[in-house]
Amino acid sequence: MLEVFLCCSPTDRGVAEVIAAHLEGGAEVRVALDASETGTVAVKWEGGLSSAAILLLLSPEAVPPNVGRADWGAVLDHITRNAVPPVGSLLVRDCGYPRLLERKRFFRWEHGPRNTLRDIQKWALTLHQLPRERSFLPASLPWFEGRENELEMLWERLVDCAGAAFVVNPAAASGKTSLAHEFSRRAAAHFRDIMWIACGDRSPASIAANLANQMGVTCEGDVGEAFARLIDLGGEHRVLIVLDDLQPAVAIPDRHGRASVLVTSRSTPVKRAPAAQIIRIGNLPEFRSAAPGNPVDLRLWRAMTVCCPSGFPLELAVQIAGIEPADAQEACVRLIQSRMVDPMDDSRGWMRLSAISAAAADTSLDSERSRHAEIVFGIASEWRAQPDFSKRYISEFMPAFRWEAGGNWPLACGIIRHAFALLRHYGRLAEGAELLVALRDAAEQRCEWEVSDECSWELSWIRGVPYRAANRTPVAGDQFSLDFGA
Repeated sequence: MLEVFLCCSPTDRGVAEVIAAHLEGGAEVRVALDASETGTVAVKWEGGLSSAAILLLLSPEAVPPNVGRADWGAVLDHITRNAVPPVGSLLVRDCGYPRLLERKRFFRWEHGPRNTLRDIQKWALTLHQLPRERSFLPASLPWFEGRENELEMLWERLVDCAGAAFVVNPAAASGKTSLAHEFSRRAAAHFRDIMWIACGDRSPASIAANLANQMGVTCEGDVGEAFARLIDLGGEHRVLIVLDDLQPAVAIPDRHGRASVLVTSRSTPVKRAPAAQIIRIGNLPEFRSAAPGNPVDLRLWRAMTVCCPSGFPLELAVQIAGIEPADAQEACVRLIQSRMVDPMDDSRGWMRLSAISAAAADTSLDSERSRHAEIVFGIASEWRAQPDFSKRYISEFMPAFRWEAGGNWPLACGIIRHAFALLRHYGRLAEGAELLVALRDAAEQRCEWEVSDECSWELSWIRGVPYRAANRTPVAGDQFSLDFGA
């Protein structure tokens, strides 16, 4: 673990201990404190040269009596050369000090302990080797305003310490997701990473698999136990885990280490840790909207309404709409301005259908749904050549299957078969099993007994349950009777 060296006078030891507790709990660092009576901070700072960073606490008792180069020369030369480790300064009480200290990493206790501690914590987090690309980079919501009290409660519960908070309102379009999104955007610099899981109607197995994927691990065993292990694993680092639109069947473990957990839910009561804070929010002012009048905007919006509403790649909607990328960008800007769609993830270029937009959508979308299914099938069928690209569309597989299960049956079967092969490739068998169940149930409704039998055979291996037919016996190891990726 990284070490931050704090040096101060004995008089300022109390302030230093407050800072140390905040950094160790909120910045994933260990603090070494030198509050000895011997020497000033202009001398004692050299004790931290082997640390990741040094913080000088400035006060009349801690600094040399003269603001001269002779007393401050070594530390000033170090700062001027941008040498390692970096040196920061906190002005606890007014005193004389070289103004050069103010150029970088300079904090003032008089600005309020809470805000100052947050600023120091943000600096300390930059000492870590952060991921080159964040798992989730919240986009700015141009229409968001208000909710300042709720935002401050989230800062206190999730930034100032490792905690858990539940944003609750039973109504749709009440602003739960936008509040969590805006908090994540504003507080992003206080976490090593943000893991955003759109739960919605996803099963616990799918939620756990999505979280595991963002952590770069596999999810195995009982879903409840696996979910608890994943939360514990996330807690090894200072991260923010957001579970958006969580259903009451999923329980949040009591332990989450250094991680902070933010949950939005329509359901009360929710299964939560006793220390988690419930934040009940009111409804947003009513905002009505209608289908766009611009033909290009209308085509893009109709394409968006058949994608996964909790988050989809913009390029997918553009392909479905069949419009030029330049026209699509301009149309997307207009749709955002009219609140028909919200920007979601700047790192991946994802969008999210607003609740207002979903309510305005009509049901005459057969051509868009067929186009969606054809494109998703093409992406799924190419998973062997580009598995990481195909993985971006996992959330689109089930909607695509549903669009065609009652119509183009061979296409619907092909979507599930290729999607299952992709999920098996990444070790996400629990999610793959859910796709097989959907295909099996649809096959039985259509009396497609051969397809139903194939799915049941695969499920018997995955779930370890007896197979109902007598002409096959269980297989061992990782052998499958079907090569769904062929």
